[in-house]
Amino acid sequence: MTFTRWFSASLLLALLFAKALAAAPSHFFLRNGDRVCFYGDSITEQRFYAVAVETYLITRFPKLKVDFVDSGVAADRVTGGWAGSIEVRLKRDVYPFKPTVVTIMLGMNDASYRPFDAKIFDTYKKGYEHLVDALQAHLPGVRIVIIGPSPFGPTPFVNIKHRFAGGYNGVLQRYDEFDKQLAAKDHLFYVDFNAPMLAVIKKLQATEPQLASQVIPGRIHPSAAGQLLMAEALLKRWNAPAMVTKVAISGGNVKVADNTKVTNLQTADGSIRWTQLDGSLPFPMLSLHAVWPQFPPENGWQAPQPKFHFINPTTEAIIHAGHLYRELDQEHLQVAGLTAKRYTLSINGQSVGAFSAASLSGGINLARYRTPMLMQAYHVLAMAWNRTQVRFYAWRYIQLPIAGYSPPWSGGPKLILFGGVGAAARTIVRADGENLVHAIYATLPDMLRAEREAATPLADHYQLKPVK
Repeated sequence: MTFTRWFSASLLLALLFAKALAAAPSHFFLRNGDRVCFYGDSITEQRFYAVAVETYLITRFPKLKVDFVDSGVAADRVTGGWAGSIEVRLKRDVYPFKPTVVTIMLGMNDASYRPFDAKIFDTYKKGYEHLVDALQAHLPGVRIVIIGPSPFGPTPFVNIKHRFAGGYNGVLQRYDEFDKQLAAKDHLFYVDFNAPMLAVIKKLQATEPQLASQVIPGRIHPSAAGQLLMAEALLKRWNAPAMVTKVAISGGNVKVADNTKVTNLQTADGSIRWTQLDGSLPFPMLSLHAVWPQFPPENGWQAPQPKFHFINPTTEAIIHAGHLYRELDQEHLQVAGLTAKRYTLSINGQSVGAFSAASLSGGINLARYRTPMLMQAYHVLAMAWNRTQVRFYAWRYIQLPIAGYSPPWSGGPKLILFGGVGAAARTIVRADGENLVHAIYATLPDMLRAEREAATPLADHYQLKPVK
């Protein structure tokens, strides 16, 4: 290739990528009435990043009415998989929900865990274009978000026998480049999961190497904490605000009150009291105060209750390396003009901690502490996870088996409708099963309404007392 042709091609790619970035919203991407469908393979089926995004939205914007559904299926490709062809998957798992936003994360399986193969890549490109065309044809006005494949982790993986130059993540990055170009060409949104996750892994390899492999244990499926990085990348691309609230008090006066209403400010005997009615709750980060399995049990498993005395070291390290508090969770409190050296802070009579006057004057991030607001937010997280589990159970343990779909690996749900069972009986069983699925699905809107109600901030009463 001549230099002129190389330069022209490079310039075209740069312009296309700039167009994809230009599609980023200047305000928060999701709107009132949106319905978001997370479509993908087993990494999406883990449901962690989808639930983290849902929980962020409901706790940050409790009045915004947005619905969510996770339609990730293990081993899926752009052409479909064991749960049906792409046409079957879309008709059953996407279209009925009438989403206004569809995120697509594929590629891990499509590249077939081997060195780059032009024929396999061509199947991926044509399949992805068909997928986008089908969504746009059946869902007019849908906003499609193409997510590049997450990394193939840099830890030993015994099932890959043949190593090759560049490694499998190098292959995925070539697929990722196509994702960028497709998003730019069709004026879609593009989100990079690969680079941000690799950046955190490299940071941890330098600072806490024993934890670096826990971002993506086993190289394919991120941990729950690793998927927090995916949620962060998606939310940042959607222009999600970092601020929960911002309050500044000085000289007995409220100087700043962003996304909150401060009332009843009183000073007496060196103490300061006030009441806040916030517009948002802090972001509850799953797996920080509880152990979440890499692969959640499918049938009836509920979100573990947070134990605030416990801090998961892996999650803490990933949150720190990924700057999640800075990027998504700023609950700022600043109190200046204090006369004592140290103060205890309590909210609703619950002790939050002891702080120096200097740290309070500089500002603290309450999102890092056990507060009534954070405890309320973790309750919302549990509700969001449990609602997702209800849909997953109806879909994977009833809807798919009655239609004859079951995973090729052992342990998957199966329904045997043959061996002496007549056609009429099979028809009845399928009809009853579909009715049961629809009955379960009908409960989901009420569960979501309950989530929003639980995320409504309450009036909180603050007190700063000097330590004697």
